[in-house]
Amino acid sequence: MRIIAGTSSPLLAKRIADELNVPLAKTTFKRFPDGELYVKVEDVDNEVIVVQSVTSNDDLVCLMLLFDALESCDITAVVPYMGYSRQDRKFFDGEAISIRAVARLIESYANKVISVNLHSREAASHFRKLEEVDAMELIGEHYRDEDVVMISPDFGSLERVKRAAKAAGCEFDYLEKRRIDAEHVEITPKSLDVEGRRVVIVDDIISTGGTIVEAAKALRAEKVEAACVHAVLASNALNKLYAAGVARVVATDTIERAVSELSVATLIAEKLRS
Repeated sequence: MRIIAGTSSPLLAKRIADELNVPLAKTTFKRFPDGELYVKVEDVDNEVIVVQSVTSNDDLVCLMLLFDALESCDITAVVPYMGYSRQDRKFFDGEAISIRAVARLIESYANKVISVNLHSREAASHFRKLEEVDAMELIGEHYRDEDVVMISPDFGSLERVKRAAKAAGCEFDYLEKRRIDAEHVEITPKSLDVEGRRVVIVDDIISTGGTIVEAAKALRAEKVEAACVHAVLASNALNKLYAAGVARVVATDTIERAVSELSVATLIAEKLRS
């Protein structure tokens, strides 16, 4: 068996390889003058594990080229962050269901797909070979026995935050928006009083960070932190979070960022062993 590290997940691939005591295959990635990607994989056996998050179009192309290079192998695709998951249904006639297209593409090559905290049950339903890993307890364990309150940015994410809070052994709540007038919206926890307390806003994805920025400014907490599984951090989100008073951002390494303090390698390795 060999593990193949894609261009977006080299560190996580190495961590998974260490957990499984499996070697990394030799890979070559380069670009032609017109920008097209060249991929070559060496030293592979019949069974391979490809580790590549999809955070961009280039990542998806790289993943497809890796699959093609491994066409004679039994492929397990580890896609820790599954891009294109937000368009999980058709809202208007003529729309593409993006995650369905990506699922079909990946599963046309891979015999098994492993991903971490897909954005919705609807997104996961488009896969036939998917095994999902839940990293919410990993976030909770990071805050175990610390005096924090975990807050979901909305009611829809409450179940995720509940799992993290259970692992942390702390209270939890969700943010509720109440319109005061045409120009003002009040953002407060639904039930808990967080004044003077250390608050951790927890979500599966931090993309632009807009909701967290609003909450950080509105909450009368002693300290506001943010934690997530997938640190997309688009549009200078990290700068905006810090400027809004967020003291700390903690994420896993499904997307490899400066704030990726927690590794999902052990969780993925356990899934691969099973």
